[in-house]
Amino acid sequence: MNKKITKLLMVGILSLSMVACSSTDKKESETSKEKETQKDITLVTTTSLEDTGFLEETLKDFEKENNVDVKVVAKGTGEALELGKRKDADVLFVHAKSKEEEFIKEGYGDSRHEIMYNYFVVVGPKDGEHNETISKMSIEDAFKYIKENNLNFVSRGDKSGTHTKELSIWENIGEENSFDNYKEVGKGMAATLQTASEMGAYTLTDIGTYLATKDNLDLSLVKDSDESLKNIYSIVTINGLEENMKEMSDKLVDYYESEDVQKSIKEYGKDKYKEPLFYTFE
Repeated sequence: MNKKITKLLMVGILSLSMVACSSTDKKESETSKEKETQKDITLVTTTSLEDTGFLEETLKDFEKENNVDVKVVAKGTGEALELGKRKDADVLFVHAKSKEEEFIKEGYGDSRHEIMYNYFVVVGPKDGEHNETISKMSIEDAFKYIKENNLNFVSRGDKSGTHTKELSIWENIGEENSFDNYKEVGKGMAATLQTASEMGAYTLTDIGTYLATKDNLDLSLVKDSDESLKNIYSIVTINGLEENMKEMSDKLVDYYESEDVQKSIKEYGKDKYKEPLFYTFE
């Protein structure tokens, strides 16, 4: 009788063990399946959208809604476009219209979608003796004045959207972007602003990055925005992507063009900086 009871107990324990293992296997299988279905997409973007925290904030819902992990790579627009050409990016979020249009014309890009804008401004040393004079000038005259007076000027020098805009201003006034106190740093916007602050120099920056970092800078706004300094950010999709990547990049465009996200863009930064960092076209 004891042997019979022992045998029954062993059978029961074995059965419970099999059920437990089956449950564990099922959970592991479901987790594995979930990981397999989660998609990754590489978004190469300008440093200003990274430095302002804009992408970190606005991508959360997109990732959740689409079960996707957006890998953000922040570069100057020029380098971002080069990564797009090599298919090292699945989608671009950049701000150099002429370069973006050329990218598409050459067959690397599929489409371009203007999402939002802000403005370029000139910042310079706090309480600088030339600030008031520069503030009353057009952007072209301001650049001429800075060169003629050999004032410290820091350029990103990295083929970014901001650098492209700076070069276009020098070209428009027929001046070479070289003088004794002109310095190229080859860095992102936040790092360039830090260098300008340390040198007591002037620089061209997007207003968003300046507002997001100004508390740590010894710089002030010198030449405010105008229509000639409009800075448009666009999403550019890549030509020749695999079908699943094209679908996801198109979803990203739809997401940023949606009414809810456009509304959140118009509000972004207001609570902290008393003004939005970006504007929409609505």
